[in-house]
Amino acid sequence: MEILYQTEDELASTTIEQQTQLHPAWIGRVSGLKAEKLLRGRKTPYLFVLRAGECEHDYYVTFVGHDFSIHHQPFVLTTKEEGWFFEQGGGGGPFVEATIDDVIHLIMHCGKNDCTPFMNFESKSL
Repeated sequence: MEILYQTEDELASTTIEQQTQLHPAWIGRVSGLKAEKLLRGRKTPYLFVLRAGECEHDYYVTFVGHDFSIHHQPFVLTTKEEGWFFEQGGGGGPFVEATIDDVIHLIMHCGKNDCTPFMNFESKSL
């Protein structure tokens, strides 16, 4: 999966949080129940949406598991002088040139090529 941004300069000038919120799978501040309803019944393992958490820097990836169950994986994004980090019990980083697409599989505990962003929805329906 490769998400294309308009230019490399545009990508370089955005923070990891901005990149996450600009991601095609971003659905904003949506409850876990609504995110689950959006994905329920889908038969694509590791189909996912990204959504805001309860606090600043908190996020969730809600996704269809390998057994078609729905999972809500919380994670935190932080930025320090040496790069950005994600935390979810364990964590990873510092990342300097990586995007959320480069690490989403680590957060979801699946292979990098298994991740599929869910993009075909009307935000008004949430």
